Amino acid sequence: MTRSLWILAAIVVPVLAGTQVHAIPLGTLVEGGTIEVGDKTFSNFEVHDVAAQFSTPADPLTIDVQGITNGFGEHGLRLSGIGAAVPDQGSTGALRFILEYDVTVTDPLFLIHDVRHAFTSLSNRGGGMSLITQAGFPPDVNAFIQSVVGFDGTGEPILEVVNESEPFVTDVVTQHMLHDFELHALIVNLTSQGGPIVQGEINTSPIDLTFSQAAVPEPSTLLLVATGVVGLGYLRRPRSARRP
Repeated sequence: MTRSLWILAAIVVPVLAGTQVHAIPLGTLVEGGTIEVGDKTFSNFEVHDVAAQFSTPADPLTIDVQGITNGFGEHGLRLSGIGAAVPDQGSTGALRFILEYDVTVTDPLFLIHDVRHAFTSLSNRGGGMSLITQAGFPPDVNAFIQSVVGFDGTGEPILEVVNESEPFVTDVVTQHMLHDFELHALIVNLTSQGGPIVQGEINTSPIDLTFSQAAVPEPSTLLLVATGVVGLGYLRRPRSARRP
């Protein structure tokens, strides 16, 4: 059954995939590397708050990152899959790290509009994952998504599909991004309920983080909007103020 679920996972994500740019280890990107795909440039990579125990990979700096254009025409990044597992009943598994970078659109006719998550996860409900994405930082947070999968303690394998996007509050040329990945695998003892002792496990497919965009308003459109705003302001003035 597990094998068939992973076959399904292998089918779901590539539906979104299009062209790809060769993979680069995250550690290389942190040292000043960049990725360019379509009209997007990804730069200023940082990784911090790392904690890893019985995880895949053991060090997030070895994660491969590549540029990708998905089936929606959105340019972005694809991270190789991650996971955590409990090797024995006296252990727990965990992987936690924060990834930051800047994304910039180089086409002057467009602005970045939103960010999308797309990946699948397979867990035995003794493992779970939290992915929090933040664009910008307080007090001017531009977008926020939280994806949580796994955890229930049944021991039954379950496939979860995440494919969600969140628009920025304001369309921008450049946006600083933060992704907080946190995976946990725990021992779940169901013997009191007549069930098994579950050694937690969770693994993900490659994780796509892509960005759509919106066209920059044409000058004539901006002029029309400005004229409308001025007109509304005039109409809202007291009649006495409008008399010649």
